[in-house]
Amino acid sequence: MVNVDISNIWCSVSLPDLLTLEPSVSGAHAALMDAGGASFLSWLDDDSADLLARLSETADRVRDQAAYLVVVGDGSAVLGARALLELLLGRDHALRGGVRVLFAGSDLSTHAWKRLDALLEQNDFYVHAVGRDGMSLQSAAALRALRWTLERRYGMERAKEHLIVTTDPSRGALRQLSVQEGCTAFNLPRTLAGHESVLAPGALLCLMTAGVDVKAILAGAAGTRKELEIRSFENPAWLYAAARIILAKRGKRAEYLCAAEPDAWTLCRWWQDLFGSRACWKGKGLLPVAAELPGDLQQLHGLLSDGKLPLMQTFLRFAPPPQRQQVSMDLHDFDNLNCLNGYTLDFLQEQTIAGALQAGQDGGVPMVTVDCGRLEEAVLGELMYFFELSSSLCAGMLKRNLYAEEPPARFAEAASQLLGRLPPEKEG
Repeated sequence: MVNVDISNIWCSVSLPDLLTLEPSVSGAHAALMDAGGASFLSWLDDDSADLLARLSETADRVRDQAAYLVVVGDGSAVLGARALLELLLGRDHALRGGVRVLFAGSDLSTHAWKRLDALLEQNDFYVHAVGRDGMSLQSAAALRALRWTLERRYGMERAKEHLIVTTDPSRGALRQLSVQEGCTAFNLPRTLAGHESVLAPGALLCLMTAGVDVKAILAGAAGTRKELEIRSFENPAWLYAAARIILAKRGKRAEYLCAAEPDAWTLCRWWQDLFGSRACWKGKGLLPVAAELPGDLQQLHGLLSDGKLPLMQTFLRFAPPPQRQQVSMDLHDFDNLNCLNGYTLDFLQEQTIAGALQAGQDGGVPMVTVDCGRLEEAVLGELMYFFELSSSLCAGMLKRNLYAEEPPARFAEAASQLLGRLPPEKEG
């Protein structure tokens, strides 16, 4: 199970301060799990054999007929799927008996579209659209272009066979599209103000198509769901959520999540999206910021070395693989570092993190450490559930009802109004 160490926050808060939050975090947990109509990732308790069989059948069809699966969407489920793929298969999504998974719909870049279009021009592909009631402007534009490419490649009827939709069970533009086109469709469970879980079909199909063991991910998440039902500070999700809230109350304004694994960068972006959308509300909570170690250490040292700025750090740590990589010896010793001979990269990484922790501690910077375990499917299922629960507990402690419908984002409304007033752009 995920382990959380908050022993380095006492420079800013005291234990009695933290314990005063126990009723608040307990109430947030009860509202999330026990209130009438509450359904926080409740499908993890269900018998999912039929759903997994359908997902597996669809994934097999994609693998048999295509080289690529293009996933369209910019929600938390899509970003989380990408994070898991990179953690398990590498940033280039090296194949494990599956197809290459590509992502579209998170930007409005002509450069990015041209590169994707050129890649698909010579290869068979499927499109998987993931979204709640509708799609963002960027996702809708990407889906329109990809559907046109499908129809040009395969014809109107066969194009429908190459389109997969995961969306709301009963409403929204994507549900209407799936009914009208008669394409393969999966339900996206409704929970938490429309936020999409990475542990739901939208992400699971992407992972399964790439050859990831989805059953192990779900088993890890379901096991952690039971373990994190404990209603006390023995629960690591309680510790992490309470530490974030008490530090926010003590004037901290931002949290840097620091990860030493390059393939964890998209996971940090998913964490940033998750906590930014749930645990920052009406000017309350900590602004989540991602950082990569050791590359960002110099910048972080300038920001955090003396503890005067309203910031905190969280270190995300993974266990090293069974086979370690030793530092190579240089006969000429140009850099005068042959003293490292015999040490492993993992040992150097640990000492770098320990040095950062020590410097922060000396400077009075509050720090939290989250130990995750090995980069394996079941462990990552545990980690994703841990963060989904922790972010939701933070939201509850800020008196936010995650089951209430959310109004449209102001920037989206403003963009729609501007687009409605502007004529189509003409060439020349």
